[in-house]
Amino acid sequence: MDENILKEDLYKILEVDKKSTNVEIKNNYRKLSKKYHPDKNKNGGEKFKKISMAYSILSSEDKKQKYDAQSPYGKDYNSNPFSAFGGGMGGFDDIFQSFFGGRPTSNPFVEFFGRKNEYREFHENLDISVNVVITLKNVFEGKPIKVSYKRYQHCDVCKGTGFDPNSESYECDICQGTGKDRFGRKCEYCQGLGKIFSLPCGACNDGEKVVLKDTEFNLNNIHKIRESTTEYLRGYGHQSRYFREKKGDLKLNIIYQHSLGYTIENEKLIYHLDLHYEDAINGIKYEYEHLDGSKMKVSIPKKTSDGDMVRLKGKGLLQNIKNRGDLYFKINIIVDYDRLQRK
Repeated sequence: MDENILKEDLYKILEVDKKSTNVEIKNNYRKLSKKYHPDKNKNGGEKFKKISMAYSILSSEDKKQKYDAQSPYGKDYNSNPFSAFGGGMGGFDDIFQSFFGGRPTSNPFVEFFGRKNEYREFHENLDISVNVVITLKNVFEGKPIKVSYKRYQHCDVCKGTGFDPNSESYECDICQGTGKDRFGRKCEYCQGLGKIFSLPCGACNDGEKVVLKDTEFNLNNIHKIRESTTEYLRGYGHQSRYFREKKGDLKLNIIYQHSLGYTIENEKLIYHLDLHYEDAINGIKYEYEHLDGSKMKVSIPKKTSDGDMVRLKGKGLLQNIKNRGDLYFKINIIVDYDRLQRK
């Protein structure tokens, strides 16, 4: 393909204008691609390639913004198309590379070449942050917790290439069928296939390459959690639409939620029990509802002192997947004057 196509009026090639919607651009592309397809028009080969290239740029928001900023036919054209990006530009090849190399960024424009043959990729934010609340009840039960979130993953139909695999194909003019760019890396336009298909993939919004999918996994070893923490899971973020092997990370914010009346001290589960001094002297059967909802009666012995511990075997935290520790009732003796007056 002649790289000078990027100097042409892509809007004119697709017979649209700068205000045309994505739907209008797509409809015109389909109409023109059928009209000039080599199978139907033996003289339409070059025109068909230009139409396909124009559509690949104008149908992508990022590429369209770059084209508009750098082309005399774009809405933000500057007489010096490189002035907005600083000096040291390497010429037209740099503009061309900005369309077909690098990764997405919060800034719609790429970081361009500095010195000759020096390439700096721009940043694509693929990381995801998810909050998971873990209660003391979850810790006590120790059951795995399902974490669910959405992330962009490669389209199952086109395998992340952005092309309709059932459409007509021809040699990629960017890499001349080699599957490699001029730096020896995988050609990002044809995704290393060495060929281009005539139609974009309809399963991923006309060639977006990625689709938003539900993702879930089990968070294990809940019984070990004692405080809020942050875990980073490599490769559980979004998949790149520009680099097939690149994946972001999942930032998992584990928010530990305390339960009123409980503390964990030296791996002991402790319930702080307020006890009237008469009950402490005479002893009492205390009715207690545990974290898992089970109900029981706890015998508080006579002459119990403030700060004493009453142990309930096997009702504490999991020490491992099978064995539980003990639950301790720490006595806090109070004087209930209202109760004394009622007597």
